[in-house]
Amino acid sequence: MTIRTLISVVEQHIAGLPGLIAALVGRVTDGVAVARVAYTNDVQEEISLEQLGNYAADLIQANNRLCQSASADQEADYLLAGTSALRVVIKAFPRSPYFVLFLTRSTTDLKAISERIKAILIDGKPLLPPVQDTTASTAQALMSYAKRYAPDPNFVALRLSLKTGLDHSRLEKGALSRQELRILYKAVADLLGRERLPIAMPV
Repeated sequence: MTIRTLISVVEQHIAGLPGLIAALVGRVTDGVAVARVAYTNDVQEEISLEQLGNYAADLIQANNRLCQSASADQEADYLLAGTSALRVVIKAFPRSPYFVLFLTRSTTDLKAISERIKAILIDGKPLLPPVQDTTASTAQALMSYAKRYAPDPNFVALRLSLKTGLDHSRLEKGALSRQELRILYKAVADLLGRERLPIAMPV
């Protein structure tokens, strides 16, 4: 019996789609791909896929902020972008911090793309990595988020250490209590000039 993985689900549903360049499943919080399939072995393409995951996460978060400015419970779940030659289609997994992204030629049929993405969303959801909600993983996610979006990313840890009064090494390791985690969340939000961050706090 074949064991299904997230990559095998993606491979199954993208097979035979004309003009497909790459498909990936990534995390909204940091853009990291948890599964990806590319029709090339080029190292440059691997780098591009990593950048594409970051771009998708940024785009979803920006659109979520726009949606939530109109209604607090609204989130962006479908995004389309590209050029005259390429198209990027992004669809978020429902009630999950993950998304599916297809990079295709602009001539690829949108209906066929949508059908295949829908199939991945259904078949792939049970195979998504569990969302870790410990204080350590949340602290690390906050630090990673701050380094991605704050000016002078090399000094983010130092600035947050001074702002929170928490030791620099503890911030980097994520070794924080729940109260310290709340302090870090507020410090990151203040640093980025935002009221809310797309990172869930542990209950």
